[in-house]
Amino acid sequence: MVHTHVRSAALVCAGILTVTAAPALAATQPSAVQPAPCRTADLSLDWTSGGTAKPGGRNTEEQVNAFVAMKNTGSSACTLQGYPKVTLKMGTETQGVETETFFEQESEKPKTVTLNAGATARFTMTFLSGRSDDNIIDPGVASVTPPGNTKAKELRWMWGPVQRQEAATHPLNYVSPVLP
Repeated sequence: MVHTHVRSAALVCAGILTVTAAPALAATQPSAVQPAPCRTADLSLDWTSGGTAKPGGRNTEEQVNAFVAMKNTGSSACTLQGYPKVTLKMGTETQGVETETFFEQESEKPKTVTLNAGATARFTMTFLSGRSDDNIIDPGVASVTPPGNTKAKELRWMWGPVQRQEAATHPLNYVSPVLP
């Protein structure tokens, strides 16, 4: 009878060890690894349809928007999270460059977007189309720095003059976070 209790106690102890060891084993198993952040060099940028901005965009003084597609041209998946930095540029290096930097549209919260190779995400530029010659910028390019990057790519600006808003109390030139 003593052997039976000892054997039972040994089995119970072994069971406890097995049960308590199982979670430790599960915790060490590999989990799904999130792809690395997208690099500027692996993204192509282009205007895409659907916005209210019109090519040339003159004489409207309305708030309009334009969509930008960001395509993963790399060979593996990558992620984007946050707001791209957008700066409009007018002028040349020799004559001087004037800029207008867009603010982040804080009403939309960023989410992580995973881009498989060849997949596309987008973001929206919302801006006040310029009419008068006072306080406008008529840019030649939009310099776009993807979230998490320091290098920019340039898009030829095709939407006409933009009302400057950097000093405005409630600026109307802003950029959305990257969306799927």
